[in-house]
Amino acid sequence: MMNTNAGKQFTQPMTLEQVRIAFQALLTQESANHHEMGRLYNHVVDHQLAEKTPFKNAPGFFAAHFKDVARQTLVSYGSVARNFTAEVCGQFGVSRLSLLLTYKEVAKIQLNHDEPGGTFIEVPDEHGVVKYKPFSECSVLDLRKALQRRRRPTSSEPLPAGDLALVEQYRTAVTSRFSAQTPVRVSVRNLQGQAVISFKDIPLSQVDSLTEALIDGVAPLRVVS
Repeated sequence: MMNTNAGKQFTQPMTLEQVRIAFQALLTQESANHHEMGRLYNHVVDHQLAEKTPFKNAPGFFAAHFKDVARQTLVSYGSVARNFTAEVCGQFGVSRLSLLLTYKEVAKIQLNHDEPGGTFIEVPDEHGVVKYKPFSECSVLDLRKALQRRRRPTSSEPLPAGDLALVEQYRTAVTSRFSAQTPVRVSVRNLQGQAVISFKDIPLSQVDSLTEALIDGVAPLRVVS
């Protein structure tokens, strides 16, 4: 069950300048405030505070003011803040919780957001033997091993060069429509010898851009195929 405090909105809307000052203060206090930093990032995203400014979007705003904080780090903080309370974040740490959320998607498991510690993770040892460990006992390395095992291609046959070429054309067509500051990603994986393409983190307000990119890419893709 999702904790109602996770992802809770701020009582009053904040301006971009207020967010910048609050985020800068949190940076000086390091890991204890990762959850609050995630909340601030989500606040800018949810209220589209940066869309009508020269920054264009939330990643652009934070990149301009906090160059040492990677975009993926912000996304991780935001995701953890949406799904877990500050208390849970303090107990397990943002890195492990972020990996747990990824494992949840990959392994398609249920997750108790209030008490995630009891979630069993399939962790392979050095010999590839899988052991079930509760999340509370898993290290970051354990979680990465579990994810690597889950993501391992189910087919040892490499994908055809033609399929990879098509994927690259799709990737070029899509990414050319979005700013480098956006978290849009195009990825491919090998599913029993079949190429499976994924489009991730498309802002709802820019879904039309994705549609246009795919339509524009149809003609050249047909020529290659």
